[in-house]
Amino acid sequence: MRQILLLLPLLVSPTFADRLPQLNEKPWIGWYAASEQRNFRFGVKSDGEGVLIPMKGRDETASPRKWIDFMPAIEEVLPSGRIVTKENQEDGWEAVTPVSDDAEKITYRGTVTGGARFEVNLEIDGNEVRGGGRILEKGELTENPIRFSLRVRIPNVYHFVDDLEKLEELADRDKIQIERVDGKKLKFDAWEPVWAEKEDCSGPGVQTARVDLDGMEGFKVDLEAGDKGVFHMYNGSLRPLYKGMTFGWRPDPAKDADGNARFVLEFK
Repeated sequence: MRQILLLLPLLVSPTFADRLPQLNEKPWIGWYAASEQRNFRFGVKSDGEGVLIPMKGRDETASPRKWIDFMPAIEEVLPSGRIVTKENQEDGWEAVTPVSDDAEKITYRGTVTGGARFEVNLEIDGNEVRGGGRILEKGELTENPIRFSLRVRIPNVYHFVDDLEKLEELADRDKIQIERVDGKKLKFDAWEPVWAEKEDCSGPGVQTARVDLDGMEGFKVDLEAGDKGVFHMYNGSLRPLYKGMTFGWRPDPAKDADGNARFVLEFK
């Protein structure tokens, strides 16, 4: 992968309609930035979505159905307390760091409906991906509070299993553990129905989490929110966590006005 870097001036395709610029060399054709580590590949697509791709072997990647997504978002908090995710504008992306297939730090910006602009920061080092971001401008979104979120979505890694008995056997060995910001520790079996958004689960927010799923090619995911941010855990309804879950990280604007806070995802 590293030898390709010398050819980047010739390999980079032009920017299309304010989408992020793209590489034009396998395996990263159409991607904006990428990095290859021992346990995973990490890339950011031209639509601003980051992806962690587990490795099955030295040169073999896991199925796309097992990829972990990093999705930046602006959330509007309505007076009722309901959260509305603003739509990212397809033509609202701006590259800050140059395109690269050997990226260590990736910074880019996006715009949502209503004109609010945000910045995303990603750092890749060994087994870790560190993520953060901030709101740059509120645009027309001044009536209600808005906040930046970077969501880590862990998919259903057993999508390929049709036999419910076999599925229960596989998922029964899996564990999901969280420690909330109030110090409470919770452990879940992956087969156990959980509604992660409810107060008795995610509560005031999640400080650390471990997701240990046999279907994730033998790897574990460890999350650490840092001292200037917090995770909130979602899965959409009362259902087993093996079907997928999301950890949405939000920085505390009072502690992180400059956008320097980072959460850490360790994939090992």
